Amino acid sequence: MKLGLLILLLLVSVYADTYSPLSYVDRPCGVDLSNLWLDVVAVVDNSQGMTNDGLNNVASDIFTVFSSGTRIGSDSSEPRTTRLGLVTYNSNATQQADLNKYQSIDDAFYGIFDSLSTVVYTADSYLATGLILAEKMFNEQSVNNVRSNYKRVVIVYASEYNEDGELDPLPVANRLKLSNVKIITVAYEQPGSVGLENGLSQIASPGFSFSNNVVNISQEIQNALLQSNCFCANDWIQYRTSYSDPASSRYGVCLQPVSVPTVWTSAKMSCMNRWSNSSLATEFCQPKHDFILSAVQNTQGFSPPYQYHIGLIYASGSWVWTQPTGFQQVPLQQPLMWSSGYPQLASDKSAVMNQQSWLGTGWQNIATMNVVANYVCETYSCDTDNYCDENMNKKQ
Repeated sequence: MKLGLLILLLLVSVYADTYSPLSYVDRPCGVDLSNLWLDVVAVVDNSQGMTNDGLNNVASDIFTVFSSGTRIGSDSSEPRTTRLGLVTYNSNATQQADLNKYQSIDDAFYGIFDSLSTVVYTADSYLATGLILAEKMFNEQSVNNVRSNYKRVVIVYASEYNEDGELDPLPVANRLKLSNVKIITVAYEQPGSVGLENGLSQIASPGFSFSNNVVNISQEIQNALLQSNCFCANDWIQYRTSYSDPASSRYGVCLQPVSVPTVWTSAKMSCMNRWSNSSLATEFCQPKHDFILSAVQNTQGFSPPYQYHIGLIYASGSWVWTQPTGFQQVPLQQPLMWSSGYPQLASDKSAVMNQQSWLGTGWQNIATMNVVANYVCETYSCDTDNYCDENMNKKQ
């Protein structure tokens, strides 16, 4: 097991260190579980419906999820840490561990297995009680403190789903999600369970509803945690595979349409000054070109026919994508999304903007200092490869 973990961490570190826009793919979210930085509360059903075997499996799952090098606890010298709290629930909820109790993976191992050793003597199972207690823990131990920049996650392990009046869990879950808490659910189906997976799918954040029957549930949860730890500041839009589907897989790229008309050169400088590792947006592929157009169409201050500067420029005899300070410019490759009749052969038309017409939206080369338009900026996301402090300043 130790050899396998060493190989996994080595592969992750190599991948994180070797990513380059020169590969002509957009940056993925960080995948280094050893650098996970979150506040997590596991909310576990310990009613009789879970069974002792099921409860033991949950303990094993939780430990496996965080045993791949994740730094459990808090450390002032290393901010990329994950705090792990534990709540059990049946007819009522009990805080087994607050967010500061476990200060190592060993603490978590013994604490989790001890707290989840035996089911209680009641068949009542009300998830709402567990979610309410998790919400209380976040409010008291995570919000507006030194970890206010950390994303918060609830992992629910449930054997049944009850929506009984005031104990309906959906309103609590919706309140948590509105406060930017991600919810992962795992259905532990038992004989007689009715509507469990369907109910939990409503509780979960989009794409984060799972069943313990999948081949590797721990890996599914790890992936969900990595996606939760991959985010953009409030005024940036995260690039994902589908603009219309919030559950679609996200990239480690943030976009910001800016509705301040200016010339291309000023737009470039503005983007570079908005964030670390920021520049005018690239469009390496048709899906990203389409995603940016959708983002522009949904941003106040943009109106049809849409036109906006992007980071393509003709320099030193070839078309290249501008990059943040210190990064090599990226040569243009296929696909080419030029409007009909472009690029025009003119020495003064070295910059590029997107221009919408009745034929669609495509690239047109323009003069860097003459054409005034809105623009779109791009930067790296906050994730396991990029820690963002409480002021949202990124640090490698």
